[in-house]
Amino acid sequence: MKYFLLAVAILAGAAYVRTEEPGWCRCAMFVSSRHSEIMVFQLPEVNVTDCNDHSGCQNRCTKEISEMTNNLDLWSTVDGETVGSYICKKLYSYFFFFMHNSQVHGYYQLCGGPWEYTGLDSQQMLCCNLGEHVHCISK
Repeated sequence: MKYFLLAVAILAGAAYVRTEEPGWCRCAMFVSSRHSEIMVFQLPEVNVTDCNDHSGCQNRCTKEISEMTNNLDLWSTVDGETVGSYICKKLYSYFFFFMHNSQVHGYYQLCGGPWEYTGLDSQQMLCCNLGEHVHCISK
């Protein structure tokens, strides 16, 4: 019985500590391919009130992704390169040499939980040829 009460006390203390931790939220972009989801860009962490603030995390990530990529416009220019070019270079570094007609999606992660979809998709399909962002040619 002593051990049971000790376990309950430890769990109650852990629950109390967990609720006191500040929340944190990660934002990222993933590329969908036929058989996988690949993280291609992680954005700066955004502030949230606590680890239950799903809508706050989603809204802040949606805003951050939209602002940094011109609403996920892959042909928008950032510092002299297209958004798609940054993504293609990242894919190339992961040994994805070619990407054809793939969608880029925005995701958020709250306090180490699962990655969740923000509702953002790229305006165009992504095509990469040996790390270079190219226009897609549909078949």
